[in-house]
Amino acid sequence: MVTGTNGKTTSARMAETALGNAGLDAFSNRSGANLIGGIACEFIENTSIFMRPKKKWAVIECDEAASRRVFAETRPKAVLVTNLFKDQLDRYGTVTTPRDAIAQGVSATPDTLVCLNADCPMAASIADKVPNKVLWYGLSAGDKLSPESGEESRCPKCGARLEYSYVTYANLGGFRCPKCGARRHDTLVTVSDVLADGCFVISDGGEKTLAECALPGLYNIYNAAGVTALMTAAGVELRHTLKAVSSFECGFGRMEEFALGKAGARMILIKNAAAADQTLETIKSDKSAKSLVFVINDRPADGTDISWLDDADFGALRRMRNLRNVYCTGDRAETMAQRLERECVGCEAISNYAQLLKRLRNEDAFIYILPTYTAMLEMRQELVRRLGGKNFWE
Repeated sequence: MVTGTNGKTTSARMAETALGNAGLDAFSNRSGANLIGGIACEFIENTSIFMRPKKKWAVIECDEAASRRVFAETRPKAVLVTNLFKDQLDRYGTVTTPRDAIAQGVSATPDTLVCLNADCPMAASIADKVPNKVLWYGLSAGDKLSPESGEESRCPKCGARLEYSYVTYANLGGFRCPKCGARRHDTLVTVSDVLADGCFVISDGGEKTLAECALPGLYNIYNAAGVTALMTAAGVELRHTLKAVSSFECGFGRMEEFALGKAGARMILIKNAAAADQTLETIKSDKSAKSLVFVINDRPADGTDISWLDDADFGALRRMRNLRNVYCTGDRAETMAQRLERECVGCEAISNYAQLLKRLRNEDAFIYILPTYTAMLEMRQELVRRLGGKNFWE
């Protein structure tokens, strides 16, 4: 099982590929249907008329709130928690709500091994609430000194302000609480160095290995580390996991590419401040000509609370080289345009998808499409209809 705020779909795809590399047949909920009904349908689909499983292994991404019941019903061999950030505050209220749901689900199946991100204070605090054995993973260094993205930097146990020896992004890093002594745990799966072009150095308790991630961005290095922990728990050799990390096919809307415009386009899901900041940081490293399209909806599946737009560092657009055009669309196109105007970033709001895509056909620069969840489904459907491509569940 894979749960957490960001990285569920990508991590599940990596894990499914790793199991396949090891010769183990596995299925997953590729459509992203990660609530109880969708997960149940996936298991039914993979059960024969004789009530026997068609495949021995399953890699299932699970919504954080749904994990309370799903884990108890499925009793997984291992659970990966990617991270816990502020997300869908209208639904959860605080980030402790999904944390507690995951902890309750895990506690109901005490033989399940839990893979926790040692760098994430909130995710790490699950260990204090469950009887399960924990396998820790994380990055051993970072180039920042203080948290960002508006993420909570207080201790989940006592509420004191955390101190950091390093920060990788958001509020992830080498934290410690000066009041109660809570701190980052030592890790079994450790990324000790992040190099250029998606390369990184990783260890699963043995020798260090040079690896490469198929997708850019520091957050995908975290996904790779988490999946390495999950596959270690499943008994899969490191070589099979790292082969998957370097070659797996991305999920729909996650770094997915389209033949749009004259230079092409890539769609990257953003649904909270942490995801937006890391995405913009990744785009900033692209020195070629580029245009950005923000597609922002505020429907229940996105989260009706869009205060995360204020927390995200959209000032990063001012620091991007060769940024040609910025467009805003979706239900909250005008809100997004106003947010960018506060950062002195010029943009054009076009609420009609067809009109926008007609404009983008003539873009000379590479196009980055940055949608929220329901906006991703809508925009992707329109792109596939016009340009061809797979359905989102394939």
